[in-house]
Amino acid sequence: MYKIFINDKPFFITNSKLNIDDDLETIFFNKTLFDSLLQSTKNIDFKGIILICEDVEMVFQLFASNYKLIEAAGGLVFNSNNELLLIERLGVWDLPKGKIDSGETPEIAALREVEEECAVNGLSIEYLAYKSYHTYFFKDKYILKRTFWYKMNTTFNGLLVPQEEENITKVEWQHFTKKNITNLNTYESIKDVLNNYFV
Repeated sequence: MYKIFINDKPFFITNSKLNIDDDLETIFFNKTLFDSLLQSTKNIDFKGIILICEDVEMVFQLFASNYKLIEAAGGLVFNSNNELLLIERLGVWDLPKGKIDSGETPEIAALREVEEECAVNGLSIEYLAYKSYHTYFFKDKYILKRTFWYKMNTTFNGLLVPQEEENITKVEWQHFTKKNITNLNTYESIKDVLNNYFV
């Protein structure tokens, strides 16, 4: 199954019906109608879709062929007090992440981005926690971003410094549980990452 956020709304590609709370439209895959379905996701009133198909990988590749793929990596970073590292960018809470540079592995990129965006060191990766997908429009191109999220730990207890050139205005450690997710001022794709971790 793939869960892709389009305008902060979920687009599921799956081979079975889903038991989810959202009242999303369920559609069965039809290759001849796929282009018009994709076009409908660009409408302002798009509320999300569950697309059921036999070959999930084939349909995802068909979906992805309409976008430029960019890969990024970031972290669910915890300190010795089991507090989660959060950043505020453009008035919205987020997790530290960034684009994978040429020649980098996702793990190296994730560590580098956390260090650059928050001035945190002493990091270690525990495991790959999640892969998220979202789309956006940038410089006349539709982008599909795949982000590798790593559970990280750090021994760092120094001053947190936001990377201002990346429009980050705050960096904070927060005691965080699943109950905090609903009211967090963040993107639905980030809530999805957090919900997946804090099960």
